[in-house]
Amino acid sequence: MRKPAAARPSAGTSKPEAAKKLRLPGRPTTAAKVDARGRILDAAIALFAARGIAATPLRAIAQATGVTPALLHYYFTSKDSLVDTLLAERIAPFVALSAAPLLAPWPSPRATLRRFLEAHMRNLAAHAWMPRLMVREVLSEGGSLRERVAAQFSGALAQKIVALIADAQRKHEIRADLDARLIGLSMVSLAVFPFAAAPIWRGVLKPAAHELNAEALIAHTLALFDSALENKHAKPQR
Repeated sequence: MRKPAAARPSAGTSKPEAAKKLRLPGRPTTAAKVDARGRILDAAIALFAARGIAATPLRAIAQATGVTPALLHYYFTSKDSLVDTLLAERIAPFVALSAAPLLAPWPSPRATLRRFLEAHMRNLAAHAWMPRLMVREVLSEGGSLRERVAAQFSGALAQKIVALIADAQRKHEIRADLDARLIGLSMVSLAVFPFAAAPIWRGVLKPAAHELNAEALIAHTLALFDSALENKHAKPQR
């Protein structure tokens, strides 16, 4: 008995359309991979910032993303793999954007420091997850990212900031009676704390919608930078 011929695309059906109709379910397409992978990373970093890395199972990330645990495992074989990717594709670009003024300094070290402070604050304002993640996983005891962030980012940045401050002091652009290391610590604290502590101080101060926004915080911090580091005027001798 003759077997029926396999169905063929009609003359009016193009080859790409026919291939699409005959495609069997399997691995996601390239476009789908990029979209799902990016959404998984976004969900992971939001949950890590809110709950902490240790307290966030992969299943919760899959649920927040709207994918199956199996699909998440297809992209990231373990939580360690996911964290490695977040460091490379989310945290490293963030640090690079903040550090850009330090890597291309202006002739004036003071101007470079001021530009870094503003760039870092704008970066923090655009990535609300970063200060929360740093508080949970870098500043807190037992934080999962403390050693890795210190080794990969913080150490090198701190050295560049302190070197610029010392250079500005030598050039008499800022007051030289303060420890350059502590000036650097104060600068970073001024930049990060308003964003890290926003849930608390916004509730206490209860600013109107147009008050104490990111622009106001940046302008205020830059004004403090300008005034606090002015060279001390010589006092008249008695």
